[in-house]
Amino acid sequence: MATEYLNNKTFETLIVLFQKTKQDKTKYQMFIDDMRATEKRTSKRGKYQKPETWLNAEKKYHEITYQFQDVQDQLAAAFYILSENIVRYAKFNLIDQDDAIQEGVLICFEKIDRFDTNKGKAFNYLTTCVLNHLRQLYRTSRNYNELKRKYLDFLHVQFDAQLPVAKIKSIYKRHNINSD
Repeated sequence: MATEYLNNKTFETLIVLFQKTKQDKTKYQMFIDDMRATEKRTSKRGKYQKPETWLNAEKKYHEITYQFQDVQDQLAAAFYILSENIVRYAKFNLIDQDDAIQEGVLICFEKIDRFDTNKGKAFNYLTTCVLNHLRQLYRTSRNYNELKRKYLDFLHVQFDAQLPVAKIKSIYKRHNINSD
């Protein structure tokens, strides 16, 4: 399997473009929602025709939405490569690799809004975020397995306490278990 690496400058450029298109998309969405509310209010009074600026805003919104979707797809591919490399490096035994990669991609999309190019490198920031999340998943999984084991031991003790001693000895004898 060939290992792919990410160019940090390209990565940061994609992230900045994603943040900008997301911001523009939100801005135009709010403008369009406001236009629709205005149209709904004024159309009750009589015949209403949309101004040219509104039509241009809707057209621009659709362009930005397509651009946003394209950048989002490119980022998803980059996040997948990053997460795959991290999972290959980390080798957590209790976590399924495919699930860990998917979690890594989702974490990257959650944390991307907080990234600032002036404060550091995108690769370092997102790698830290993904590793911290995978460590948390590993701890949770490990604690869950320990909790299951403790609960099972508790059930064995409760079960043994409820059975008469003679019955326990007969069960041990039947299964060839030493009753010490």
